[in-house]
Order: sequence, then C-alpha cells, then structure tokens
Amino acid sequence: MLRLDAVDKRYPGVHAIKGVSLAVREGQIHALVGQNGAGKSTLVGIAAGSVSADSGTVEIDGEVTDSPTPGWCREKGLAIVYQEPALLPDLTVAENMRLGMPAHARPSIADQVGWAEKILAQWSSVVSIDPRTPVRELRPDARFVVEIARALAEEPKVIVLDEPTEHLLPPAVAELFELISEHTANGGAVVYISHRLNEVKQIADTVSVLRDGALVGTFDAADVTEQDVVNLVVGRELDRQFTRTSGDGRALGEDLFAVSDFSGKRFEDIGLTVRAGEIVGFAGVEGQGQRDVIRALGGLGGHRGSVRVGDRRVDPSSPSAALKGGISYLTHDRHVEGVLGGLSLRENASLSALRRIATAGVVSRMRERKLTSDSFQAMHVKAPSSEVDIATLSGGNQQKVVLSRVLLTDSDVILADEPTQGVDIGAREEIYGILRSAAAEGKAIVVLSSSAAELEQLCDRVLVFSRGHIARELVGDDVNEHAIAQAALSATDQREKAESGAGRVSFWHRMSRSDLTPGAILAIATIILGIVAATQSDTYLTSRNFSLVLPLLATLAFFAIAQQVVMMIGGIDLSVGPLAGLLVVVASFILSGYRTPIGMVLGVVVLVVVAAVVGAINWSLITLVRINPLIATLVTFTALQGIALLLRPLPAGKIDPFFLSYVSGTWGFIPVMAVVAIVVAVGLEFCLFRTTFGIKLRATGSAVKTADRNGVRTKWIALCAYAGCSVLVVPAAILLMVQSGTGNASIGDSYTLASIGAAVLGGASIFGGRGSFVGALLGAVLVTQINTVVQFLGLPLYWQQWLLGGLTILAAAFYSKTRTLTERK
Repeated sequence: MLRLDAVDKRYPGVHAIKGVSLAVREGQIHALVGQNGAGKSTLVGIAAGSVSADSGTVEIDGEVTDSPTPGWCREKGLAIVYQEPALLPDLTVAENMRLGMPAHARPSIADQVGWAEKILAQWSSVVSIDPRTPVRELRPDARFVVEIARALAEEPKVIVLDEPTEHLLPPAVAELFELISEHTANGGAVVYISHRLNEVKQIADTVSVLRDGALVGTFDAADVTEQDVVNLVVGRELDRQFTRTSGDGRALGEDLFAVSDFSGKRFEDIGLTVRAGEIVGFAGVEGQGQRDVIRALGGLGGHRGSVRVGDRRVDPSSPSAALKGGISYLTHDRHVEGVLGGLSLRENASLSALRRIATAGVVSRMRERKLTSDSFQAMHVKAPSSEVDIATLSGGNQQKVVLSRVLLTDSDVILADEPTQGVDIGAREEIYGILRSAAAEGKAIVVLSSSAAELEQLCDRVLVFSRGHIARELVGDDVNEHAIAQAALSATDQREKAESGAGRVSFWHRMSRSDLTPGAILAIATIILGIVAATQSDTYLTSRNFSLVLPLLATLAFFAIAQQVVMMIGGIDLSVGPLAGLLVVVASFILSGYRTPIGMVLGVVVLVVVAAVVGAINWSLITLVRINPLIATLVTFTALQGIALLLRPLPAGKIDPFFLSYVSGTWGFIPVMAVVAIVVAVGLEFCLFRTTFGIKLRATGSAVKTADRNGVRTKWIALCAYAGCSVLVVPAAILLMVQSGTGNASIGDSYTLASIGAAVLGGASIFGGRGSFVGALLGAVLVTQINTVVQFLGLPLYWQQWLLGGLTILAAAFYSKTRTLTERK
C-alpha cells in the first residue's frame, strides 16, 4: 500500500534520512520507532509530500513519484496525523476538516457543519466538540481528536499516525485503537509512530526501527520483546528497571513548598506540602482540576490562598512573579507555550535564567554558552549547534530544550507538567534521572503525568485529584502503577467529558467570538455620534449633507476593503495611497479627452492592469524575495510616488468630464459608487466564509506552513491577495478623479493610514486569519462619521484625532476582552 524506496534527505549539518526503504502492506499496522531526531517525522513527511526528499521515490497503492506533494498523496489515498496537528487556528473545526479532505470527498460548504458533526459523533463519549468552534479555542486533546477524526474520515488506503496518543485521554486512546483495527480489517494500512512501546506491542503487526536516520531493521512484532526494541532504538543495552524503591540516595529535608486554602475556577481548598528533595505526583482522570492547580501555582491561572516557598510568602500572580518567588513551571503544551520559534536553542534555554548570567543587565555570553552547553550535553540534545533555530529540531529535542530552560532558573520549586511528553524511550529515562538529581540537590518537585507508570518511577508520594479536590494521597508501597490507576478511576464517580472548550455554545457566546462583533460595535458608535450631531444641528440629517459625505465614505470604504484583503493573509500594503495617486495621473493621460464609451472602458482596463502589476510586484518582493511586507510596500510606496510626480510634478491634465459624470451618478442623494462599495463588501464577506477561495485565504493568514501541509497553494493565494488589493484601489482612485478632475499625484497619500485604521477598527488582525470586509466598511463609516460630526459640533479639528483614537482603543479593548474570555472558556 505504501513503499518508500532509497529515500535520502539532508539538512545543513544533518543527514536526516540515509537511503531508507520501507514497505507497508495491506491490512497491516506497521509501527515506526526510534529516538527523537532519528528521522521518523522527516520520513513520514516525505511520504506525505510535506517534506521534499533529495532522492528516492514514494509509491502509494501502485502509483510512483519522486516528487510527491500533499495534494497528490491525499488524492492517491494517504492521510497523515502529524505530531503537531495540521489545523488552522482561525478556521472552525468544520472548515479545517473539510479543507483537509481530498477533493472528491469534500462536502459542500453549506453541508460541512452537519458532515463534521456526524464524524465527531464517534468521539462523543470521550470529548464534546462543536464543529463551529474555531480551532484556537480547543484544548490540545480535542485538537488531536479533530485531526484523527478528519484523517479517518478520508477513508484512506494508508493512514500515518505520528505520536497520536500523546495528548489523548485513555478513553480516546481506546476509541482510536478500535477505529484503527476497523480500518485495517477493511483492507487499509496504518503507519504508527510512537514512543510508547506498550502501545506498539499492543496493536502493531510489524515494527521498523530507525536510528540516526538509518533503518536498523523491520521485525515481526510477535518476535521481539519490548526490551529488544528499546535496545535496538538506543543502540545499546538500556536498563529500564529503575524504580523508586531501588533508591537513589536522596534524603528528604524540611518542608520547602507549602500550599494552603488554594482555590480557583476548577479547584478549591487545595492544601499540600513538599519537602526539600521530595518528588510529589499529581494524578487523576483528566479534567479533575490537577492541571488547573499546577498551572495556577506556576502563575498561569486565577487563584486565592496561601503559597509559601521556604520562609517567604509567594503570590504566583504571573509566571514572572512565580519565577521571582522561586517557582519554575514546565508547560505541557510545548508548541503553544514552550517553544520560542525564531530564537536559537541557546536563547530559548537561557531566557528564564537571565538573572543568573547578567550583571547590571548585561548578559555574559561566555557564561550563557557554558550553562546552556552543559545543560544540552546532560540532556543529550541532538542539534548541529546551540545557535540553530529551535523550530528545526524534532519535537522531543524541543522538549529537552524547554526543560533545560526550567532547570537553568535554579528555582527551589519545579512544577513539571507532563515532562516527558513527546520524548523518546532513552531520553525519557534521562529526564527521570535529571529530575531525581534536581531533587537530590534539595529542590521540591511536583510532577503531573497522565502515565501512572511514570509517576511510579519518579514520585515519593502521589496526590489523586477528583472534581477539583485532592481525593486521596498514596505513599510508600501504594505508589505503584496499579494503585495509582485504580485510585484515579475510583475517586471519580462518573468521568466527565474532556473540557475541550468546544462544547455547544450559546448564541451570545458565538456572537462574542465572531469576526463581525467589532463591526457591530462600530455601527453602535456611529449611530450614537449621529444622534449627538442631529441634536446639535438641523442640517445634519439633510440630503445635502449626505450627498457631500457619502462620496467621501465610498472612497475610504474601497481603500479599507482593499487593505482588508492583504491583512487577511497577515500582510499590509502601504502603497495603496500612492497607487491611487498614480492611477489618477495615468487617467489624466488616457482619459483626458472626450472618449467614446469603448474608449472609457479601455481606459479603465488599463488602470486595472497597472494596479494588478503593482500588486504582483508587491507579491514578488514579499513572497519570492522574502522582504517584510511593511518594508516591501514602503519601497513600492516611494517608487509609485516618484513615478506619479515624474509624470505630473503639479496637478494638470483634465480628465474626461463625461466619464466623471458617469461614475459620480446618484440615486437621489445616494451615490451609485457608495452602493457599489456596500455590494462589494457584502460579496467579499460571503466569499470569505462560503467559498473555497475565501477559506483558503483565511487559512493562509492563519498559519501558512500548516496551510501548505493541507494542500493550499499559499503562494498563489498571496498573489491573488496583493493583486486583488491593488485592483480594489481602482474604484477608490476613480472617486478621487471626481474630486480633483485633474492628474494630482499626491491626492491619495492620506488614505494609506486611514485605510489601515478603518480595517483594524473593523476587527482585522495584523497577524492574519481574522477580519471582516463588512467590518472594514463599517470602520470607514465610523472614521467618516467622526470627521463629519466634529465639524457639525464646531469643535477644533484635533478632536477628530482624539475621538478616533479613543474609540479605537475602546473598540479594540472590548473586542480583545471578549476574545480572551471566549478562549478561556
């Protein structure tokens, strides 16, 4: 079903895959095991088309290629669940599921919610997920459920599961294994990557071992023991029999960490003490409050109560406050909260320990390199050097670097939340040893783990949580895997579903997180300002006033809508103002005389072509040359200004009055172009959420690399966005022609910042993925309203800036607060 033949891949300084050949047969669960950095994820990335091999071929169900793409692999019948879910955070669950499907299996956009509900219903006993929920609001376990459910829904010939159970709760793991068995029973094949050898032995038919990028061998799972696999993985005999009872020479000291009357949103009246040199475990069925407690102690959750470290009281109101008080926290969500992409390994590891390596605020680079180098060596971090970007490392090596950061703080208390998550077999034992060594140095350590076996190996005591309380304490001989699992299950009368933050939500909840919410706020603000102006002036609500204001509104609206297009992909276009000026200048040449209707149409076509070329230039600088959008469009801004001034140093050249009379037509006092602006905004809003292109546009802005993995042609989408932005400036430029009547090179300059302001007011995110064209339109309405009302009230012009700035802050603060509250849910 899947064959890799002589696949080879090199990165700078690393030979990641060394001529690997692998065959996965029909009806077979083929396990792929190896240490972090052994090449497992790279190999399956090549099989899925998301990583390009230097040489070798990929064959799926008889179809062979040496250059697979995600789209080709998906169409041929391969589905993959990555170690980090390939989901777009700003798209809904249903949109993500549909986008990841092969073209022939995709439901219509109108049917995607109902389709997703049916698929997710298989998981309803373990997690409740509303398909209309944005993925950014899901907990890690729910994100993995969505990814797995989507992959299985493709009914693929081959499904690749890369560490699928790392974030799953036990009931979800059982459900996954059942679905995998059904898939292979129906003739499918599964590639299963996992560090959990008990799972591998439980479900695998065949085991292949990778070490240092090379295939060590492929074995019948029934013919090798778990210990055999361990030795093959690490390349040596590894004693995995160390237990808490074998002793490590630790002596427990006085109480070092004391918590009393500790309460928060999902826990109450927590009391515990940890002695110097002691390791205490947190256990329990997921969602019983243990994770909320450890995060609150690390400064990542609201709380009340007393926390003491030694003889001093600590208020962990934030991570920095907790760290200052001697408490260091290791997060369980490495991808979101742990890794600082774009920074080196050294910078990632030393960030929380700067006080140890700085004098008067100046960092000692020598001391920093010595500390981080020693830590990486002790943790066996595999990397070409400590200066490479942490994003280039495997997941397990990233986890080691994050753990190094915690240990380098030299805090008295270490809170370790799933410390070995995503870490290979050999490194897991090394991390156990490091935590024991830290305890032997007199640290107080709290470990939260979903693995009872891990808690047995590490802990002196285990506290079992149920419904936000400590239900039971296990000590001495009771600290064993069986007793911990039994206590966790018996402590909770009825297991609650995982709190994914994704259950059914109310109408008002959905409204609060909607991208249309900022627009609604702007509409209310506009109406209030209109009422104020109407009470102060009889001429405000007159057709004459509207006939003067609405053309100005239409002009800014087109600029704001244009800006919103590129902001959807995380870009920005500073050149829209000078582009409009250049188009007005060009029109003064090509639309200067009395033209026939055909001549006018051809003139407009020329303006569209000029605009599209400018958009393509912006795209080339940003996407191909890889210049930051601000810098690239600032360069274009200057160039367009120079060209326009070269053509028309002073305003000159009369534009065809008949053409201007056509575009300035009205229906009563309402300009036709104002209606066109509304239609365009509403039409683009529909396209954004109800068409494939719109969803791909949002996906590109949400996470471009993940969108690539899902088969989205992100470069093409970016080209359409920048060209589309420039083309939408054409109607704005035409309205400016009506205002000037001549070729004025600087007439559009003031609209650049105004367009950005209107889009941001309407809810656009400067990081991409979120926004609304109707919101951008309403942002333009508010800006125009402020300028008008200030004049009607007889206020000084600086009030325009004061009102606009104040309302922007209020609207953004309210929107941000509702978004934050929603995500916390």
